Amino acid sequence: MSQSKEMREQRCKLIADARKIMDSAEVLDAEQRSQVDAMLNDSDTLKKDIDRIEAIEKEERALKASAGKTAELEVAKTSETETRATGVKSKEYRDAFWKYMREGKTALNNAELRVMVEGTGTAGGFTAPMFDDGQAQLQDMIIEKMSPAHNFLSYATQMTIGGEITVPVVNAQGDATWTAENADATLADTTFTQLKFQPQKATRICQVSRELLSDSYVDMQSFLAGVYAKSFDVLLNSAFVNGDGSSKPEGVTDGADTGTTASSATAVTWSELQTLFYSLKESYRANGTWLFNSTTASAIRNLTIGDAGYIWQPSGAVGQPDTLMGRPVAINDDCEAMTSGLKPILFGDLSYYWVTWREYMDFQRLDELYALAGNVGLKAELRVDGKLTSSEAVKCLVMG
Repeated sequence: MSQSKEMREQRCKLIADARKIMDSAEVLDAEQRSQVDAMLNDSDTLKKDIDRIEAIEKEERALKASAGKTAELEVAKTSETETRATGVKSKEYRDAFWKYMREGKTALNNAELRVMVEGTGTAGGFTAPMFDDGQAQLQDMIIEKMSPAHNFLSYATQMTIGGEITVPVVNAQGDATWTAENADATLADTTFTQLKFQPQKATRICQVSRELLSDSYVDMQSFLAGVYAKSFDVLLNSAFVNGDGSSKPEGVTDGADTGTTASSATAVTWSELQTLFYSLKESYRANGTWLFNSTTASAIRNLTIGDAGYIWQPSGAVGQPDTLMGRPVAINDDCEAMTSGLKPILFGDLSYYWVTWREYMDFQRLDELYALAGNVGLKAELRVDGKLTSSEAVKCLVMG
């Protein structure tokens, strides 16, 4: 039996035992309340451990798959009749890029400098190369490593763009009407709103020792992907959830319509969650996902419906999220707190949140800035934007 499956069974037992205690008396005494709280806390800890294990297993599968593709491509040589890749997709550019990252620009010969001109970035850096001919870029590997750490990207719609784009979004849908015989049809226009996606710049500089860079046994692709993925993941997740759109993406929280307002500034009720749920149109509810932080989750999971028990339904299946009113729950600690005026709970179809990545990520080696410490600065520049394309697709609960 897998480790995650055993832990899920332990979690299910904790929830079942907590329910038995809750059902054993109309009013719980102090000891019973303490037992229930301890069981729920242990259940939360197990859930986090399960998520970590499954994220590691997913990462291991992805790395194995990536290694397999790379090995296969190294064996298969490009035939003379095949069209050779050019520019940043070529083997010549890829070899020159990694030589530049390891040894600096002064180590490149004239031919390597010429081929690197193809990928010169606006900030003096160079565009990330392909892993190999026809394969993904280093940027794709970084984004893939980001996804397991925070779950928001797995629900959003992602696309790669060359630059700024404008997307027409339906603002008002015209209605059909019944029309009498020989009468004129009623005109009902559909109106559109223009949403502009303009890639916002995110940067990260990491210091690396010259000794590590010169070590030929270090897998630079995996090393850089891991370093940048962790820092970009934290920055971007915060923006996708709570960004204000000023030099950063506009978060789903700001873009969502208000579904209901809680009567309390620090607590929510079962009735208020129902109101939020049904404030969405059925088409959005069918694909809806709950989104809130761990503290809010702890408060909601203690809510009950009379003798029916808890409204929170823990998942007993591997890889499946817990549910609330039959819809999956996504825990994201960048969501707002249960504080007056804030929006701690969101519900809706998160696929209406679009994330647009600029086609290329740029890298720059900084030789002098950290030379005193014997290090080299490696700067990565990522351009990305995000917006909720339909405010009625996701709604929020506002604290009173």
